[in-house]
Amino acid sequence: MKQTRYISRKLRFIALLWLMFPVSYALYAFFAFSLSGSGIAKLVLSPGFWFISIIAILSARGLLKLHWYGWYSYLFSNFLMVYQTAVALVYYSDQEFRLPVFLATGAGQLFFIYIVGREIRVPYFFPRIRWWESDPRYKLSVQTRLNREEKKDELEGEIMDLSVGGCFIKTHGFFMLDEPITLHFTLFEKNIECRGRVVWRTESMVTHPKGIGVKFDTLSKENVFCLKQATKKMKELAKAYSQMTRERNWQEYLQREQRYQGRRAPIISIESAKNNKEKNK
Repeated sequence: MKQTRYISRKLRFIALLWLMFPVSYALYAFFAFSLSGSGIAKLVLSPGFWFISIIAILSARGLLKLHWYGWYSYLFSNFLMVYQTAVALVYYSDQEFRLPVFLATGAGQLFFIYIVGREIRVPYFFPRIRWWESDPRYKLSVQTRLNREEKKDELEGEIMDLSVGGCFIKTHGFFMLDEPITLHFTLFEKNIECRGRVVWRTESMVTHPKGIGVKFDTLSKENVFCLKQATKKMKELAKAYSQMTRERNWQEYLQREQRYQGRRAPIISIESAKNNKEKNK
């Protein structure tokens, strides 16, 4: 299976474990669950085991090639694995300490999910940008110039998510995967120039705007220091701006409610006046 060269060794190792799920899980169950020969046979011959294996193999393929479904199918396979572990311990296992083994297996799954999540959810692969954050009123963005080395032209874009390793850029230009580009942008009065390659691209959708993921090449120490300081400040500003937005929305709600109550007050007084008039008659 062809693998992308941008994934780390840790992600590749976990994906290969899931690719060999029928063998790797059966070996783990044999030693950790104290399964006998008949227990292994029952586990391997159960339809649920092969259903989970198919999902796990599909998720491994998605992780190795960094397809959009890799992360979600990986989570689904882990959810199914929890059920399969419980069934194996209850019906097929001779293990005396079943609950501690079940909890330890679940903890290991959570650890793997944490590692895969950190490897996958980086700015240049699946950035954390929701549709409302692409609105400039709610998202702090950085304008950047993109120089294409092969076509020797320049485009404009917005950096929506940034780290030392790479960034996601909102742009309407079309880029080829693995295309080398150079970014020029300014962060807190610091001019930064970063060379990188396009490793991911997306069309406009609900979760992400149209743009590209760029993985930086080796950066200078000065640029690394600037990016670390800048990303830290941007996170602090984004948090403060989000708090200000929530407070402003709450104030606007209170003002609308006061205006609404103010419009209702005369109506109530007129109706009460009519009732008093009828009573007086």
